[in-house]
Amino acid sequence: MTVAISERRYAIGDLAPRHVIRPTTPEEAAAALKMAEDAGEKVVPWGAGTKQRWGNAPTGYDLALDVTALDQLVEYEPADLVVTAQAGMRLATLQDHLAKSGQFLPLDPPYLDRATLGGTLATNASGPSRFLYGTARDFVLGLRVATPRGELVKSGGRVVKNVVGYDLNKLHVGGFGTAGVIVECTFKVQPLTAAEATVRAVFGDLAAASALASRVARSNLFVRAVELVRHFASKEWGVLVWCAGAAKAVERQVRDITTWAGEAGATDLSRRGGDDHTRIWERDLPTFHRVDGGPGLAVLKLTCLPSQLPVLLARVPATAGVLAHAGNGIAYVAVSAPTLDEIRRLSAAAHELGGSAVLEEAPDELKRQIDSWDPAGLAATSRTDYDLMRSIKAQFDPKSTLNPGRFVAGI
Repeated sequence: MTVAISERRYAIGDLAPRHVIRPTTPEEAAAALKMAEDAGEKVVPWGAGTKQRWGNAPTGYDLALDVTALDQLVEYEPADLVVTAQAGMRLATLQDHLAKSGQFLPLDPPYLDRATLGGTLATNASGPSRFLYGTARDFVLGLRVATPRGELVKSGGRVVKNVVGYDLNKLHVGGFGTAGVIVECTFKVQPLTAAEATVRAVFGDLAAASALASRVARSNLFVRAVELVRHFASKEWGVLVWCAGAAKAVERQVRDITTWAGEAGATDLSRRGGDDHTRIWERDLPTFHRVDGGPGLAVLKLTCLPSQLPVLLARVPATAGVLAHAGNGIAYVAVSAPTLDEIRRLSAAAHELGGSAVLEEAPDELKRQIDSWDPAGLAATSRTDYDLMRSIKAQFDPKSTLNPGRFVAGI
């Protein structure tokens, strides 16, 4: 186990830890948590740090538990489509390992070149590919988790079929490290597709773009992703479709979508393949709405039924950047120089349509004024669910050692 003096890169807003521990084995991670709990210290698990601004600021922060040294490939059986790796491994590194055997893990979260496996699972982060493949929860077979009691607890297994019981994987995937620190993950993986291409269509208004995106999403073409995009202060809406599959299937997808885009009145229409296709989905698209808006940016994750997405997007300010998973009804809205009223108004719009809102990123001053998990101020409608979550937290982390106050209901 290595211990380092606190560095500014481990800060969350105005908070910085008093010290940093970087375990090199799962056992060391568990021992560090036990030591922290015995000392009454508050711990923030840390991977690449790409999503540490998500959620609320911790109510206490003494120790940063940096798991990036836990980066080993534990076991890989290509014939079984199953892989086990330590949680500090970068997702991009795992994809490189899998690609050598013609396989991949269908996860493409923001900052996918730097994101670690543990951080991706803890935040249940996903990207465009969720339209065809689902989210991180759909690919986790088993986890190994370090607890504040100094234990290493296993859930699930290393085979596709497991015995019936409590699915504790789902407690930790998306749990923001509030019930334990993921140190090892087992996934089911997929064969790489034979061919891929992108169809890009540009429209002068939201209605035409939404109509094309909806038509593609509801079709039997089985494309990998359908995205609606608008850059900051732009009047144009783009539709990006990720075509993937057998070579003939991709040709059919491209041909039909191109025809439909022309019929919908696209002002610019192109097919991208090779490096251009890869760059769109791996570099250009995942974070453009987070970095192009300049300093003082807020990013809201708004959800609704896919059929209601055009209604929701019509209420987004014209100056905001938008990245929307059209087939899933999820929109990431980036607002420059946001105000509290503006964030609440956008959040309320999603709730009015039967959806939800989460403030993922925002300037520190704004974060201090609002609950990231309830930016619309509707917590009173979910008290029963919140009480259940608090009781679960009390069972797994009774002293609130892990990420205190960062998750839903302040747990």
